[in-house]
Amino acid sequence: MSAIEVKAVDTDTAVPSRVEGRRRDSQFDHESENGDLDFDRKSESTQKEDEEAISSETDAGPLQLEVPDGGYGWVIVLACFFFNISTWGSNAGYAIYLAHYLNNNTFPGATKIDFGIVGGIVFGCGLPLAPLYNYMVGRIGLKSVIVIGITIQLAGTLLASFSTKYWQILLTQGACEGVGMSMVALTNVNLLPQWFRKKRSTAIGFAAAGSGMGGIIFNLPMQQIINKHGFRWSLRVQAIMCASLSVIGLFLARSREKHIRPVYKIYDRQVWRCFGIWLEVIYLMLTMLGYVVLMYNLADFTRSLGYTAQQGSVVSTMVSVGSLTIRPFCGRILDYYGPVNVSIFLHAIVGVFAIAMWIPIRNLASAIIFAFIEGGMMGTLWIAMPPVTAKIVGLRKMGVGLAVNWIFLGVAGFVSPIIGIDLKSKDIDGHSFPAQYRNPAIFVGCVYFGSAIALLIMRGWIIARSKLADERFGAREEDQDSLEISVPPMATMRNLFTMYGKI
Repeated sequence: MSAIEVKAVDTDTAVPSRVEGRRRDSQFDHESENGDLDFDRKSESTQKEDEEAISSETDAGPLQLEVPDGGYGWVIVLACFFFNISTWGSNAGYAIYLAHYLNNNTFPGATKIDFGIVGGIVFGCGLPLAPLYNYMVGRIGLKSVIVIGITIQLAGTLLASFSTKYWQILLTQGACEGVGMSMVALTNVNLLPQWFRKKRSTAIGFAAAGSGMGGIIFNLPMQQIINKHGFRWSLRVQAIMCASLSVIGLFLARSREKHIRPVYKIYDRQVWRCFGIWLEVIYLMLTMLGYVVLMYNLADFTRSLGYTAQQGSVVSTMVSVGSLTIRPFCGRILDYYGPVNVSIFLHAIVGVFAIAMWIPIRNLASAIIFAFIEGGMMGTLWIAMPPVTAKIVGLRKMGVGLAVNWIFLGVAGFVSPIIGIDLKSKDIDGHSFPAQYRNPAIFVGCVYFGSAIALLIMRGWIIARSKLADERFGAREEDQDSLEISVPPMATMRNLFTMYGKI
């Protein structure tokens, strides 16, 4: 049976395709022979109508999803930019709170590992809930889920400002803020691929630069507030700023789900059994381990060189400056040469710099340059993940594939701050020294080298399957259901270094 042909144009006033008149609930597929979980509540008559609509299109040819590649999509880029400022950007600011907690005995009795858990639980508590968020978007709508997330994040950050015990900061600045932030950050990731195809990585690069802008906003200014008024007022200001920016993004956001007809499932057996998605999970987990260890430790590393907390926040901010200035450029390069091809190269560079430059740093200028370079390149996973996932599982199931990725990113994000702190050597007579960070630097270098190897294997797998998909469909692979195609292991190995377009 041939797939459904879907024609969608750039504007909302376009004539709908022959199957777009089906009810929105049709986005929730029925339980199939593949064993997918079905949460559909449609009536039997509606199901019959859907089956008739599908059968009427059997001779239409391969599925073709038309994506605007611009237009209102650039407004969506601005909306996602604001979302990234208030979520990933604000989370980058935890580096100054971590340094403050470690050096001021803010919560008596709490150890350095305890404060590492606070940073880790932001990832570990919210990201594994991604399949639930994906399902909620299908049931109550994208904007409703974002509103819930904004409310939880605001409440968590405000309550953290009134915390007097460690367990309170763990629940508020850790768990509560993590769940709220992830509801906003994870759900809006699905928007840009619906609006861009050829310029997808470029658009995501500009939107992802919002995390860099947020890192700047929530480092230096917040450090000034901490110095003058204490960390409690810093948290209150941060809460209000994040909520305001997210609300602006909420009003600008607009989904094209009626054209793309994405699949909203908690579980999809084909996605979970896809070898490509597991290669992507390995690459993302290794990257996250290095990314968080480096991001959270630079401020305290600067203080170990003998500099002040303010100077430490400057170095931490330079990571965000690198993200803001270099990340959009990286997005353009990813579009031009392919997200996997470029990511292999960039991750190898990050690994080299982590070992060759971080270890011998002994002055502020070198620390600033190192933070800027690494900040611009180490976070390319945020740009590459959506287009790579679309390539692996298809555009319609991209939300399900991203949910799988977020689960394991949450696990890696939870343990990485703890690993980074534990790898740091013990203080001598109560004083820190730069050689304490030799082990974290080696760790960051190794995991980025590992992620580059995982990307290389994934590249071979994608090329091998693309060749098989071209033979079967003769149409754009990400628009088809290519998950049923089995790729022989030797085909993957043969294509590791094959020149094959923009992979």
